[in-house]
Amino acid sequence: MIPKSHPYWHVREVVERRSDIIALPLSYYTYVPQSVVDTRSTWLLPASEFLSAERVEALMAVTPAGQELAIHSDVSLVSGARAHLVMVDMATSAKAHLEKLSTFLRDNFSQQISWFSSGRSFHGYGSDLLAEQDWVKFMGLLLLANKPRLEPTVDPRWIGHRLLAGYAALRWTKNTSHYLVPPAAVETARTSGPASEVGPLGNRLRSNSGRP
Repeated sequence: MIPKSHPYWHVREVVERRSDIIALPLSYYTYVPQSVVDTRSTWLLPASEFLSAERVEALMAVTPAGQELAIHSDVSLVSGARAHLVMVDMATSAKAHLEKLSTFLRDNFSQQISWFSSGRSFHGYGSDLLAEQDWVKFMGLLLLANKPRLEPTVDPRWIGHRLLAGYAALRWTKNTSHYLVPPAAVETARTSGPASEVGPLGNRLRSNSGRP
């Protein structure tokens, strides 16, 4: 059984609300420290199969030795278009940094973000999809959360890898010695966009209210 604290259940709620999602990409990947190489085997899982916790749990269970299972942001829609799940990978496990990033996103982004501890950092997931152009803007917004001459809050190498690949990805398993634990919900950390949706990306998403 997938633990209720696992991010699968959060993403599943998004998929259940968005009946236009027809498939979600997942991958088995090999982590190579300080490398531009992104070695992964990717496939599309139909939304109907993704909604089966038993099916996803089975995919986790057969993760090859030396690899991890990841979910990707770039989901396929019934229209033939591609949209993105909102994902964030922090560079630190310090809760003070999490609170600062939560405040930054609350002021500059319109979606609610739910947070999960990954051991050495925090992973964040949004409550809806972003169109392709808005996903790129969101990744730029995450870079601006990092302050000059200070340790980064959001992992800049993760942003670089994901922009080069054209999609975000976050780990769902703990199958190698590099990682400490599987991701698990941080119950008290939840970033919710304000009712006025202030900030550059929040205002843009409000003005483009049609679904991606």
